[in-house]
Amino acid sequence: MTKYTEYRHRKSSDRVYVESQHSYTGFKDKWGIHATDLAKQEGVSTEAIHQRVYLYKNPYQRRKNPTLCEKIHHKTDVELAFELNIHPQSVRVKVKKYGDAYHPGEKEGPNKGVIFGKNDWRESRNVKSSRFWLMPQHENYPHEARKGL
Repeated sequence: MTKYTEYRHRKSSDRVYVESQHSYTGFKDKWGIHATDLAKQEGVSTEAIHQRVYLYKNPYQRRKNPTLCEKIHHKTDVELAFELNIHPQSVRVKVKKYGDAYHPGEKEGPNKGVIFGKNDWRESRNVKSSRFWLMPQHENYPHEARKGL
């Protein structure tokens, strides 16, 4: 018995997309792109794109609400972590505690600057799949605030 791998974490060769597309679909008329093509761009299944439309009324919205980091800074916690060279959890704590990821925080502590374990957070699967809650094609995407990312 093989171990189940979530669709978005499968190799691109293992992902199954419907290759035959209908020439007329309401999805393409409304959104300007086939659901299959959008799914390939995003690396998700076609059903996930249709589920976005069902839940959020828009295929370009990845989540219902933005995170606190995305609301305040228009960046994901991972983007802020790379910018500040700290762990994403530290970014979330700073935003929750001080309301700003750029707050200097506490200067000293027993584990300040200590790296635990061999795994670096930058190579984690969650870091690689971290994406902003809206796609650039969404009408409410903050283009000016996310310029250069």
